[in-house]
Amino acid sequence: MSADFAIQYGKLIEWLLARRVIPEDYTKLLSAVQARISEAQKEQFTDEVARAVISEHGDNVHYLAAKRIYEAILNSPEGQSKTLLGGHTHAGAAKWKAVLDAYRRRHLGWASAARFLIQNVSYEMAALTKHAAFCERQVQDCTTRQADLDRQEANATARYCELLNDLGIEGFNFRKELRQRSGQDLRALSREALDLLRQVGQETVTCYQIFAEYAAGRPLDGEVLPFIRALLGEELPSMEALEHQVPDFRSLRAERGKNTSLESQEAEMDHSGLPKTDGAIKELDGIDWGITCTDDGSGINWNFEEEKEVSAEAEAGVSSGIDWSAVSFEGVEIAVEGTVDEVDGESPFLADAAARELLAREVAEAVAFLSERSADLAQGGAASEEYGPKIEQSLAEGGAFLSERSADLAQGGAASEEYGPKIEQSLAEVETLWKTMVKLENLLSSRSTQRLVLLASSKRYLDRTAKRVEMAQSQCGKSASRKAELEKVKAEQLLEVKRSRAETKQLQSVIREVKEDLEAELTAHFKSNVRILNTA
Repeated sequence: MSADFAIQYGKLIEWLLARRVIPEDYTKLLSAVQARISEAQKEQFTDEVARAVISEHGDNVHYLAAKRIYEAILNSPEGQSKTLLGGHTHAGAAKWKAVLDAYRRRHLGWASAARFLIQNVSYEMAALTKHAAFCERQVQDCTTRQADLDRQEANATARYCELLNDLGIEGFNFRKELRQRSGQDLRALSREALDLLRQVGQETVTCYQIFAEYAAGRPLDGEVLPFIRALLGEELPSMEALEHQVPDFRSLRAERGKNTSLESQEAEMDHSGLPKTDGAIKELDGIDWGITCTDDGSGINWNFEEEKEVSAEAEAGVSSGIDWSAVSFEGVEIAVEGTVDEVDGESPFLADAAARELLAREVAEAVAFLSERSADLAQGGAASEEYGPKIEQSLAEGGAFLSERSADLAQGGAASEEYGPKIEQSLAEVETLWKTMVKLENLLSSRSTQRLVLLASSKRYLDRTAKRVEMAQSQCGKSASRKAELEKVKAEQLLEVKRSRAETKQLQSVIREVKEDLEAELTAHFKSNVRILNTA
């Protein structure tokens, strides 16, 4: 017997209709058979095997499933109980026999089996395969996202460690460590500033004093750079001693104490929660930048004292020199006055806001002077030659200076020797002084110094910095929880893949059984080999 028929599973119903082996209205007749199946499923059986077969197929009872169910019922006690005429005495067995007879009548069972193949191969199998592929893509996406989270966690950890290194803390107690570290660094900064001052401070002050007297044409009533002078001793004087030695420092501290008191009172009276200070520009976090507006609103008062009496000789000498009005101290004072705990009896003088501001002013003034002096000396030494003879000429003329100065110069020349040689400083010496003072100026106004002073004196800035470290630390652990969620999703999707593969395998087995049974019946009916293609 040769293979005469090879039929695509999707064309099977059309092939059966073309050979008139199933009726044209097979869909309506199959609906009637489904009604019989629903009635038969309501009956109960005592046999476990029969019940298992019925529950296995559920509502999807096609022709070959009905055959299997009826065969299981025949082997049960209910199916073996029959009348003398061969009919079943159990209602359930009789109903399932009626279902099988309905399928066999007019070959409706073949149409039912063909519909089963088309439905499961074209739709159910494709849906299960698509669902499994989708779940596998989900697993791959989760794996990729986990790798991204690993990189993000590594970057966050690196940023956190870098931040800790930058702040110089270990990360156990942020606020306490920041407070301690800022105190230590501020003490080290104070020592470094003092070392730089003691290297060139005395020469800078002397050179500036002599030049100022030369430019004024008379001895000055006071000393220039008094605060730097006070810091040049072997031991750092106390704040009280500095106030006694430098009146401007005492006034500045008193003014700052008054401003702080006024600010506290006005902050308490302000119901909006924002302190208001008339004529003052202040940060919202309480930082006093030392900038006040004038009463007439015409500009900004930088707290510079103006020289009220300037002689004609001073105006003539300064006209070609330094323009001190161009010197700005904006941004030097960066924090409110705070207290730093003493360690081994040492308290950094830079912890005092007034000391920082006054030192920054005088350093900037010295830098500007040395810069102009270097420029003058670089012009072939003309300024140097002009700077010495005038004083000697004044001594010869006797009376151009004040009588006290003439008397001092006339007494053996000691004052003249001390006063003259230091005038004639070389360009290299002045540039060395200038570079050291610029280094000190940069040290006082650098961003790291500003942050250090804020940490030591501003509670709000300390809290913000600690919050920043806390946020950086929290970023390190964020990805762990997200990775755990992704791992859970991966496990769920892998279970779905496994379930879909198992259902696909089971459905393939059922499709193969239905195909083989249907091929056998069709081969027997047509007495030729019938093969159904493309069901796998």
